[in-house]
Amino acid sequence: MKRTRKLTPRNAALLLVALSAVGLWGAGRLTWVSAHARDELAGDSTHKLVGAVWDPATTPLALALLATVVLSLAVGPLVRRILGTVIVALSAIASFRAVMLLTAGADSERARQLLTSGAATQMQSKPVQIADWAGVTSVDVHYLPVVLALLAAAAGVVGGVLLAMWPGRPTTGSTRFDTPETRRRTAEEDLAENPDEHRVLWDALDAGVDPTQEGEGESTEGKATEGRATEGKATENRG
Repeated sequence: MKRTRKLTPRNAALLLVALSAVGLWGAGRLTWVSAHARDELAGDSTHKLVGAVWDPATTPLALALLATVVLSLAVGPLVRRILGTVIVALSAIASFRAVMLLTAGADSERARQLLTSGAATQMQSKPVQIADWAGVTSVDVHYLPVVLALLAAAAGVVGGVLLAMWPGRPTTGSTRFDTPETRRRTAEEDLAENPDEHRVLWDALDAGVDPTQEGEGESTEGKATEGRATEGKATENRG
């Protein structure tokens, strides 16, 4: 019987953090603020400021979250707990600008500084910039991208809390110094928690555990031992 896949709290946490990173990166490419500028020489104009411009920390924080996901796959439970705390802090920082936009609105002076300094330029062939003497008359907030960024940050917070609370057990392979029973028991525990990891499947097969069997099951090596014992008893009875 085929083993059913189980989503462990640790895997769910890593999935949430990965989605958070992707969501923050994607939201940072959308327009968060539209600034209406007035220039006595060039006339009135409207400029769009994407999330990565309004909050420059969005992209680095998204990459940092992805790095924690990769790192957590190679460390033990204790370090995963620490990473969970770090993830919560990074996600909270990533939500700061989005929360400010939703609660206090956009700051016209900040928009002017971004436009006059050239920080809003995403492509050198399409510069987004106004003259130093120009002023920003009004700003509009695009709420949907901001809410998406906030939801992505919230997913990171939830994922970090889950990882800190349930970091999972270490996936350790068997060594040649382990007894056969210890190797089988370790393989069965790892298989129960991480049934889809290739390393766990190979360790289970090497220890004589059939990964396709449901429940407790008996290892192939255990069945072979039991068969030899039964054959021995039959031989004694014939004797």
